[in-house]
Amino acid sequence: MQDEGPLYRALAAALKQAIDGGEIALGTVLPPERVLARSLTVSRHTVVAAYERLKAEGWLESRQGSGTWVRRPSTEPSSGVDAVSTRRLFLSEDGLEQRTGPDQQQSDREVVELSVAAVAASPMVARLLSTPDPDDIETLARHHGYLPHGLLSLRQQVAARFAAQDLPTSEDQLVITTGAHQAISLVARQLLQPGDTVLVESPTFPGALDVFRRFAARTLPLPVDAQGVRPEVLADLLRRTEPRLVYLTPHFHNPTGAVLPLERRVAIAELVAAHGTVLLEDLAMGDVALEDLELPPPIAALAPQATIHTVGSTAKLFWAGLRIGWLRSPESWSVRMLATKTVADLGSPLISQLLARRMLEHAEEVLVERRAELLPRRDLLAGLLEEHLPDWEWSLPPGGLSIWAQLPHGNAEELAEVALRNGVAVVPGPALSVDEGNRRALRLVFSPPEDQLVRGIQRLAEAWGAYGRTSTRSSSRLLV
Repeated sequence: MQDEGPLYRALAAALKQAIDGGEIALGTVLPPERVLARSLTVSRHTVVAAYERLKAEGWLESRQGSGTWVRRPSTEPSSGVDAVSTRRLFLSEDGLEQRTGPDQQQSDREVVELSVAAVAASPMVARLLSTPDPDDIETLARHHGYLPHGLLSLRQQVAARFAAQDLPTSEDQLVITTGAHQAISLVARQLLQPGDTVLVESPTFPGALDVFRRFAARTLPLPVDAQGVRPEVLADLLRRTEPRLVYLTPHFHNPTGAVLPLERRVAIAELVAAHGTVLLEDLAMGDVALEDLELPPPIAALAPQATIHTVGSTAKLFWAGLRIGWLRSPESWSVRMLATKTVADLGSPLISQLLARRMLEHAEEVLVERRAELLPRRDLLAGLLEEHLPDWEWSLPPGGLSIWAQLPHGNAEELAEVALRNGVAVVPGPALSVDEGNRRALRLVFSPPEDQLVRGIQRLAEAWGAYGRTSTRSSSRLLV
């Protein structure tokens, strides 16, 4: 069975694609394991493992005497979600290098985490967190504490930031959220019904995938190149799939770091406006600009008549522990988004909002700190890859927190398992992909301290050598 692990995963992925594409209709009874195994010339164990994987993810259901049939993925979060889930990326309790390998006999070393795209608080952020303004606290304490919209002063500040990006915004168009993740959830809750189609970049932010799956959406991959989404591909998919929602990350795409050029943004804005499709653009990574470049305006600024929601956050530049984000919606949607937020939690914590407002006042200074911290780490990671893994392909990102590396051969999920046994955690491409694609890609974050980057890449190189010596399986094997 060990040699068939990749085979059953690929079979499960192929079945999901067939279901998503309508080739296998909902309610279809699938062939018995032995019958399908004979027709595909694989072992029955491979088919059983693939069926069990799809059952755990909510794609299939079976009953004694009735066979196995296709169903929609459950709207409830699955307790059996694997590396696709964001919880796979946050396993240590204190956020430090604490996780240990799955086999203590093979590795008694602490695991170096190159999997979490997040930063610790910078010195200025730490000072602002520890010295809140007493007058602000006193004024806030006189209020009853329920503000679903969010602090007016924070919304005005965020509105001014959007206006500086050529996106005029009123404070009434903004809802302060408990992180960008909740902002995405609010749009999904207001918009999606089970079975609705969502076009999602492949690869993408795994938290967005979790949200869309939770609402039982039919997620389809939108390929990206070195500059992001290609408008001609989006045009074809809009025509063929009639999606309810398109999700994009135009500023420092997570995980590739790409910046969507202005001409592509204009074309995309025109496409979604013409098709009447809702666009959700996630700018949460947009503040982490490691190089001096002028970012194009948000897509919402290029199509005022289109339905475009824009997400931002304090997590990537400042600190994820604040859990403060925001959602800008068209004026016609503002009341609905406020109602959705009110039902969700009656408002995000006011003290965190107060601290977020102070941090935004010092955004330029914090960016200087971040560049001084992250640029050397990015360049160190690049140098380590050149030294230890010279046959891998990657591009140096101008912003964000990660390098997207392509393997010359093999399977990224298998390598990630070997790497974990060697004491380093990385995220394989399928964990960031709608269709478990990007099988030869890894996301490597450069936010950890330099000594961890050195140890992590050294261990990853050891894992790559061990994987290359022991793997005789072809990643190009055709299943269906």
